[in-house]
Amino acid sequence: MKIYNDLVQGSDEWFAVRLGKLTASKAQQIGNGLSKTGKIGAGLETLCFEKVAEILSGTREEGYKNPDMERGNEQETLARSAYELENNADVKTVGFIELDERVGCSPDGLVGDDGLVEIKCHNNLNFTKLLFSKKIETKYIWQMQMQMYIAERKWCDYVAFNENFENLITIRVERDEEAISKIVEGIELGKTRITEILEGCK
Repeated sequence: MKIYNDLVQGSDEWFAVRLGKLTASKAQQIGNGLSKTGKIGAGLETLCFEKVAEILSGTREEGYKNPDMERGNEQETLARSAYELENNADVKTVGFIELDERVGCSPDGLVGDDGLVEIKCHNNLNFTKLLFSKKIETKYIWQMQMQMYIAERKWCDYVAFNENFENLITIRVERDEEAISKIVEGIELGKTRITEILEGCK
């Protein structure tokens, strides 16, 4: 495991390090990578081709950004500070954590020796829905589990922030070895498939 402490997430250097890697933002596709027939699933297959395209071209496709994502980029620092204050915690930011040449993640912060923090800056509607349901979207559960695996952590606090509301929403997610075993299986499947596609493109 290699930690890039000085990389700024979203910078050109950060994108360069992530290029061609299976990352936690796609953990749901990775964790569900094995189909019922025992073959690679369509989602992971597509992801592998995307990663090979990045490797061969040396570039990435511009990702879609919705207003919620833009808000997250703008307010993440505020949210992290609010979390530190509310929990009397010291959050260490890192740019990227690399498991190997094909796998990595970019957590929003490391907490102590055992924890992570994943910050989402929801709009008013989605913040209220979460405040009522206390239920995290499945794709984010997968994302946090893959981050815990790569960063070797025991728990991750899902932190929802909206400056129009009085308090943060913090939901602790514990490490789930069953989910992680599926992620590991998907990672190995994906790495093998990426190698096969690279060989076939020669």
